[in-house]
Amino acid sequence: MVKASRFLALALPLPSLDGLEPFLAERRAAYSAASHHVWALRWGEVMRFSDDGEPGGTAGRPVLEVLLKRDLDRVGVVVTRFFGGTKLGAGGLARAYAGVAARALDAAGVRRVEDRERWRVRLPYAAVDAVLRHAAEDAAVDRVDAGYDAAGALVTIDLRSDAVERWRRALADLTRGQARLVERFELDG
Repeated sequence: MVKASRFLALALPLPSLDGLEPFLAERRAAYSAASHHVWALRWGEVMRFSDDGEPGGTAGRPVLEVLLKRDLDRVGVVVTRFFGGTKLGAGGLARAYAGVAARALDAAGVRRVEDRERWRVRLPYAAVDAVLRHAAEDAAVDRVDAGYDAAGALVTIDLRSDAVERWRRALADLTRGQARLVERFELDG
């Protein structure tokens, strides 16, 4: 509570750039009596915020500054304010929003998120064991599965994005150039 205004903040990891939208809609519905739902997010180089009717620069920007000072990425913070009848002034608002955002981030903790990819690779039967062994020995690989059919093996590999070039070379070497990438997509952190 700050001069009879109540502030509720929640920090959340964002699986995608538009990941805050559904959550914000939920908060607005759950706390429809609130006077403001201020938010800020950072996703890579993209930084956005909203003062949601508070005086310009007194709410969303201070919340974003907390994210930037902590060098956090792929995260959003929503601060809901229930107006208590006493105006806080520009400085008071900025301190209140930044403070409650910082406390929410402290409570949430930090989780390292690395870019990851899933590959589906067609391999000849003879190369499967070598590829599976190589994957089991590589810390950049989270998961590897193999399925078989008449055309050979279809291997699924989940790996860190920073290992992509190394894995391209490894697959070419281990299969004598016979590996064929069937599908590749990014995984949510």
